[in-house]
Amino acid sequence: MRKIFTKVLFFLILTSCSGGISGGVMDKIMSSWVGSNISEAINQWGYPNSQQEIAGKKIYIWDRTVSGPSSSTSTGTITGNSVSILTNTLGGGNWNCRRILEVNSTETIISWQWGGNNCPFAAVGPYANWPKKK
Repeated sequence: MRKIFTKVLFFLILTSCSGGISGGVMDKIMSSWVGSNISEAINQWGYPNSQQEIAGKKIYIWDRTVSGPSSSTSTGTITGNSVSILTNTLGGGNWNCRRILEVNSTETIISWQWGGNNCPFAAVGPYANWPKKK
């Protein structure tokens, strides 16, 4: 049980996106794209999940969602003719990170936003290709 807890805690720390260190990393990742053509981001990140025009502004949206593993442990207690079962579940849930790039009329990236609970605190692993390659 301790190994599972340690792995889940490590996974949560790795994928945490609640400000602090991760906020600085995501800000740097997203800022690296300002001034680039949107085609460069698409070539590196793949096609966006959606493209929208809102209030005359054109935006591209990438969503990354991960479903976390869970494990359950049940304990049964027999008292006379009654049985009680206590179940504890650890982990599970969905984590996401949304990246939004806004472009101007020449398709140049001019601003960005990000949010979610699964944005990286380091550009490693599956997040290694998120910063613009130089």
